[in-house]
Amino acid sequence: MRTKLVFPPRTSPTYMPLGMASLQAVADYSGIEIGVFDANVELWNDICNNDSKLNAMRNFCHSPLETFLRQKDYESHIGHMSAGKNQIDRLEQAARNYLENDELKPELSQMLLRQSIRICFGEPESVAFSVMYPDQFAFALALAKYLDKVYSYDRDIIIGGAAASAVSPVEMLGAFPFIDAIMTGEGEISFELFLKKQSYQDIPGSFYRNNGIIESAGKSKFIKELHEISFPSFDSLHTHEYFNPVPVMPILGGRGCKWRRCSFCSHNSSFGPHRNRSAIAVVQEMATLQEKFGCRHFYFADQYVDPYFLNDLSEVILATRLDCRFHIMARTIEDYTPQVLEKASRAGCCWISWGMESGSQKLLDLMNKGTSVKASAEVIKSASAAGISNLLMMIFGAPGSDDNCLDETFSFITDVYDHIDSMTASAFVLFENTKFSRNPDKFGLQILDQSVIFNVNGKIVHGAKLRFKRDGEYGNLESPLAAREVDMWERRKIWLGEQSFISKLCCEHYLLFADAIKSGHRHRPNTFKRGA
Repeated sequence: MRTKLVFPPRTSPTYMPLGMASLQAVADYSGIEIGVFDANVELWNDICNNDSKLNAMRNFCHSPLETFLRQKDYESHIGHMSAGKNQIDRLEQAARNYLENDELKPELSQMLLRQSIRICFGEPESVAFSVMYPDQFAFALALAKYLDKVYSYDRDIIIGGAAASAVSPVEMLGAFPFIDAIMTGEGEISFELFLKKQSYQDIPGSFYRNNGIIESAGKSKFIKELHEISFPSFDSLHTHEYFNPVPVMPILGGRGCKWRRCSFCSHNSSFGPHRNRSAIAVVQEMATLQEKFGCRHFYFADQYVDPYFLNDLSEVILATRLDCRFHIMARTIEDYTPQVLEKASRAGCCWISWGMESGSQKLLDLMNKGTSVKASAEVIKSASAAGISNLLMMIFGAPGSDDNCLDETFSFITDVYDHIDSMTASAFVLFENTKFSRNPDKFGLQILDQSVIFNVNGKIVHGAKLRFKRDGEYGNLESPLAAREVDMWERRKIWLGEQSFISKLCCEHYLLFADAIKSGHRHRPNTFKRGA
């Protein structure tokens, strides 16, 4: 076995990693045997094995769907999920201490030993960590350090995945000498070359050491035509290990964002250009996953599914009579007409997460969302009328915000609250390589410094978040406006009514309940109710 591919903690135990499945498909196509290990779901299962309440929670997640959808039973069991998250929090902090202070606590040592045995089974020539989220770095690096110290036979250790483009590879390699290379950009091209034993200098997007000097092989390459790559292979990921009563699987309709203009979004520089797959190919993949795994529920991992692709997808699903349910992320543009949304609903779309961001037209324009408040309200109401669950994603404290903007946002939410089932209220975060951070003076911002995610004996690894204050704010403290606006929303929503329980669910579980509500197996919850 040449390579062991590892998905490290931490993320939800309900999540099947799409990146791992995509890289497995590369290996299959090349005829090269690799091993696949989801260390995240392994950790969750181990935690549940040693805690009776968490074990009962896991068993409930594997119960028949009809039982799983009983709200009171669901709430009584899933409430224990936080205890598992707390244990993982402690392990993550222990992993950071191990990396920065060389202190290895017993609980972390047990985890690293157990997972290292799994990783080293078959004595792979290399270990590749697929890191989707920055929160996974501490675990990936702790495992890599442990492998280097305890299982010290000659092997390469590399890190790739979406999060690799969110940090400085040069800083990472400088702080962690046990990492041989970091690969940025889309993984299929670089991983195939790596499997075929190309030198790092010939793998676009790779950063590596050459006689102690950190070098780069140049910019990563992106796949121009998505039809040239194979369907992701989930064969090595066992659906029964994930905390869902039925398979819920990710799928991609395209890569990159078709809009690519939002002033706050760092994805514009870390992902490739927008490329859509054909709707026919996507439905063929859905049908294949249904045949192999019995999967009817899919969530699109696309940054943005535009109305034209949604319409094409819906027409193919209806024409082929594929029995499916799915979720997408979208922008509230008026091209999501009642006709498009009604067709999507008939095809199986039961939940849309809308990147609304604000109810103030002034802020929408500053964010360069390309949307209008009036059209957004109509789109949300049309989706609700079509039987689609709406989740609003809102940002508070964006550059340019003031009391009038906040009042306009509250008025917008009041107008649409009968038509939404959930809403996220995020405090604005300034990321590097965004329009806001590249032109801070234009937006009334002063950058204070950059976040630090690791400090190893003075060797710093910076994160993508920037600390900032606004014009007129004094001292060296980060701007409090976003936190203040979120707090005002929390107080305001009490008058509208408490959120329904569906708003608190993870992606996979939300999709299952949205399907049940849409199908009439459960009553639709009123997310917000008018105050007296």
